[in-house]
Amino acid sequence: MRYLLPCLAIVLALFVSCETITPGTPVVTATPITGGDTLRLTWVAISGADGYNVYLDGTKYQVTSGTSYDVGTPTKLIEVSSYTGSEESDRWSLNTGIVKTTSVSVDNMGGSGANKAFYFNTSGTAVAIPYASSSSDIDFVLDTTGISTELRGPTSYDPDINSKDNASASAGTTDFDSYSDAPGGGVYSTVNTISSGAVYALWIDQSPVGWGSEDHFAKMKVENISGNTATLTFGYQKVGGLRWLRNP
Repeated sequence: MRYLLPCLAIVLALFVSCETITPGTPVVTATPITGGDTLRLTWVAISGADGYNVYLDGTKYQVTSGTSYDVGTPTKLIEVSSYTGSEESDRWSLNTGIVKTTSVSVDNMGGSGANKAFYFNTSGTAVAIPYASSSSDIDFVLDTTGISTELRGPTSYDPDINSKDNASASAGTTDFDSYSDAPGGGVYSTVNTISSGAVYALWIDQSPVGWGSEDHFAKMKVENISGNTATLTFGYQKVGGLRWLRNP
């Protein structure tokens, strides 16, 4: 009997030494950098973690030192976990897929319909709105040369409709789904003639100071122009400043 307590102590010690501990889930901050084509992930170190796993659309990359990771290509689903040995935490996740709005009908200024402009609401949905009664909301107006339909930002008028220095650029494609990365500055115009079937990048520039985290990017396909009426499809990136336009 005098050997019972030492034996129990040895068994308990062995049990404790074999116990596995799952590390905590990282709390990640995602910040667009370099003009919006890269997303920097940063997090606070997890006590006891050997490292971190970053998953980009399911592909795993290990971070064995430091607490940051730069994602340099458009990625829809980003996840980050910590690990200790073979034990892995739950994953922090961010979905950067666009908010898609289809079949939005907008008349140009020569048309008889009430809605001659559109804007993106806080959910990222594109909404057709009247020109005269919604001036503070307007992101873009469909105007006309008398022959063609133009896409105009609010500051292309004199006086400005509002202070949003919004602009657009041709995507050089007709494939809405595969277009995944809006261009940086230097190629956008506040006035663009649009064509049926074409895709355009949209820059919703909240203030005329260049790129910033308060800005948003989107893509637009002109599905059809019939007379003075355009039918449009949109994809909006809700992460401020990020130019990625991957489909949801």
